[in-house]
Amino acid sequence: MITVKQVLAALTPEQKRGALVLLDHMSRPLTQKEIETCLVAKGVARHRAVLIGSAVKGLHIVALVGGDDRG
Repeated sequence: MITVKQVLAALTPEQKRGALVLLDHMSRPLTQKEIETCLVAKGVARHRAVLIGSAVKGLHIVALVGGDDRG
């Protein structure tokens, strides 16, 4: 399986710029409610999710990425 790191390494500078432009247009930070929903789905108690969501909403979290490749 090809990793994100390998894909990025193979891109030309023009392709990287194009990918960043596209990502910028298609992404937005999660709302506090979306953060809370994600936390509850992972087993965090609702009242704790509300506290955590309130604390991190200003970090402008765009994505949470999982998977085996952390490099």
